[in-house]
Amino acid sequence: MRNTATPIFPGAASLVNSTCSFESFYAKLYANAPAVAWTLDADRERREALEEFFAKSPEERQMTVDSWAA
Repeated sequence: MRNTATPIFPGAASLVNSTCSFESFYAKLYANAPAVAWTLDADRERREALEEFFAKSPEERQMTVDSWAA
């Protein structure tokens, strides 16, 4: 597995390698960036996509991030 982020998504490595569950991530998001969390609450499709991302293995997450840059 590559542990590098693409230049387009430099912060992605922390999400790819995160051991947090979606619920834990979301709670931290609410605590640290409530406006961003509220936008996810308003857009169920994006929230579900993020939940699916966190359900993947780190290897699958990296492939997903790589696909965003393709």
